Amino acid sequence: MLKRFLLFGLVVLLSTCGTPDSSTPAPTLEAIKLYYPPALQAWADKLANCAANIPQIALYFMQSTRMDTTVLANDIELEFGQSTQEIPDSNLFQVGWEQVVVVVNTDNQLLQLSNDDLTSIFSGQVAKWEDASDQPIQVWVLPESEPTRTIFDNVVMSIQSLTSESMLAPDPGARLEVISGDADSIGYLPESFLNTSDSTSVSKIRILQLEPSLEAELRQPVIAITHSVPEGLFRELLVCLQQATP
Repeated sequence: MLKRFLLFGLVVLLSTCGTPDSSTPAPTLEAIKLYYPPALQAWADKLANCAANIPQIALYFMQSTRMDTTVLANDIELEFGQSTQEIPDSNLFQVGWEQVVVVVNTDNQLLQLSNDDLTSIFSGQVAKWEDASDQPIQVWVLPESEPTRTIFDNVVMSIQSLTSESMLAPDPGARLEVISGDADSIGYLPESFLNTSDSTSVSKIRILQLEPSLEAELRQPVIAITHSVPEGLFRELLVCLQQATP
């Protein structure tokens, strides 16, 4: 009798369980690699925000000052300035504009510079600040492979050599940190970089007003390089980046 009761209980238990629900398989993610120089950190952040709204995309970040000459199918390379390298089997798309700005410490009373004055400072022809301090000017530059420097040198230093007294910062972040702590320093940065940096350092930085013609030349395109014409989710990601730019 007990055996029959246990068997009946087992049958009832199985019937109440029913057929287990079938689980929905997770969607297959499309992996995309983004290569970008430190100068375009703000653009990488914007692309990350775009990818966060497209759950089918897994975006991987590779920061590099030198772009590869081979662009694979699921790669995006961001380049600052007019592209000068020949990349076979690739497509170039402008996703926005970036401004190179000249900056000093907020303790420096300087507000603007003419084209000639800027060139004179970075060439070393003017070596001291023309104010009450009369302190030596400390010029800061970036590595030659860094795109911000390439743009600045082509526009500002095209007919002059850089002063031998200049100091080298390894990247825009180091440049910002140095100038934010030194009233006698001067340098240049991508303007959007200030939006992604430490607010304390940024609060000690002043952007100098330059002549309109020079500011226009220092405004350069940001280019996305892909292996082929973007389609589907890939295209959606780049369109989002274009719309996210100011």
